[in-house]
Amino acid sequence: MADNRSEQLLGVIDALDELAGSCTPAEAAEQLDPVVLQAFWRDWPHTSVWAGNLWRTLNRDLEAPASERLDRDVDEVGGSG
Repeated sequence: MADNRSEQLLGVIDALDELAGSCTPAEAAEQLDPVVLQAFWRDWPHTSVWAGNLWRTLNRDLEAPASERLDRDVDEVGGSG
């Protein structure tokens, strides 16, 4: 299930990035189907909040630098034989 969600999110990001690279927001507002634009206007606030919360969660997890591992059972000390 997680793999499907991962693939789904990656697909959405790729599709939105491709769209963003193909036209400006002003061009999209002029050229996209009005029904699609209404759906975007209606649904984007919820989607944006979800994506922002995911980003903040990942940012908190990644902002701390990696720390040295201090597990003596796993760490190797060179020169023993």
